[in-house]
Amino acid sequence: MKSLNALYGTLLWYFLCLASLALVIGTLSVLLRVVLEKRGGKARLLSLATQLLTFLLFMILMDAGHAAVNFSGRYLPLERALFALPWLIYALAELSLGGLLLYTEIDRRRYRKNHLTSDVIRQTVNLLPEGIAISDADGTVRLSNLKMEALCRELTGELLADAKRFTTRLAQMRMDRNGQLLVPAKDGRVWLFEDEPLLLDESEYRQLTARDVTERVRIIEELREKNERLRDIQRRMRAVTELSGDMFVAEEQVKARAALHNQLGQVLLMGKHYLSHPESTDPKLVHLATRQMNRFLLGEIEQPGDRQTDALDEAVAAAGSIGVRVEIKGSTPREAHIREIIAQAVSECAANTVKHAEGDTVTVTCHPERSGSESKDPIIHLSITNNGKPPKAEIAESGGLLSLRKKVEGSGGRMSIESKPAFVLALHIPRLPDA
Repeated sequence: MKSLNALYGTLLWYFLCLASLALVIGTLSVLLRVVLEKRGGKARLLSLATQLLTFLLFMILMDAGHAAVNFSGRYLPLERALFALPWLIYALAELSLGGLLLYTEIDRRRYRKNHLTSDVIRQTVNLLPEGIAISDADGTVRLSNLKMEALCRELTGELLADAKRFTTRLAQMRMDRNGQLLVPAKDGRVWLFEDEPLLLDESEYRQLTARDVTERVRIIEELREKNERLRDIQRRMRAVTELSGDMFVAEEQVKARAALHNQLGQVLLMGKHYLSHPESTDPKLVHLATRQMNRFLLGEIEQPGDRQTDALDEAVAAAGSIGVRVEIKGSTPREAHIREIIAQAVSECAANTVKHAEGDTVTVTCHPERSGSESKDPIIHLSITNNGKPPKAEIAESGGLLSLRKKVEGSGGRMSIESKPAFVLALHIPRLPDA
């Protein structure tokens, strides 16, 4: 078998040299990436050892070629002995180093899957549908994703290099919406930009984010278009109140106000929940509820949400539309008048849970039936609680709670409210024989 020195000039010689050069480049690339990823000492040592071995093999091949052309006495006996070794030994060495290089690369990829690296962070940020840019206090951009860079080119025609200059340009294009940095794009979408300070490792940076709020702005504009008509309706309602002297008219007016209060509050809370959590709310449901409410206020329909469905089921679904989950424990009564009272209580408690208690769950507990002290008719006992903050003071009954009490007492039942240590609404409703 030919020695390495005698193989010079053949096709196999050039193949060995090219393979060795490829190993040097590959191991150097792996070593640099391991260093940039701040891997541990074991991974760095293995990559460095592989790089040194491949470089040593490449130098031996180059010296052997030089020695074959101009063999002189300047080579040491060890070098001459290496040049005289069969070429197959060097081919096996290259295969071994190639396997070692493959192992280090597989280990590096496995590490990236199980650890958070700078490349993974950049790729993840680039996949975000929102734009984000981190800059120094002077505006020098340190990190930006593809969406923010695309927005900068679309809105200003420039590359995103100076975040402070970009923010200034945005302020000149902003829409007048309560001081918010709302900027319309050429494709008709509206972006909400927010510039906030960011403290990292005791260094101050600026964080600029961009969110697509086109649908929110559309809903707000739709509500604004009805604003003037709603004012006219309020004037008409005040006129009706002044002219109402009959008790029946007054009672019907109270009922209308309660319905208006409940339905309008439901729609407003649904819209607020959609603006805060658009991913968990059906925009078609928000649009339908808003449209029905506006038609009711404009006198186009008699009652919003007037469907032939169970009142309690509707109340539970409506609570879910504003982000409140209703848990019902125990067996609920089937009587329609009792289910309507429970439905009104669920709606009122769900709204108050969102507005005052900052909770997201309402629990309705149906207790076993007991006979009343003054009547032989069985009485349904229910208690309603939430997982929000306890009331800061005694709850004053007004609006929806006052309307609920009148309905409960009108059916011959009782209602009580506890504020401490937590909110509890207790209902005691008689089961009427003809129900």
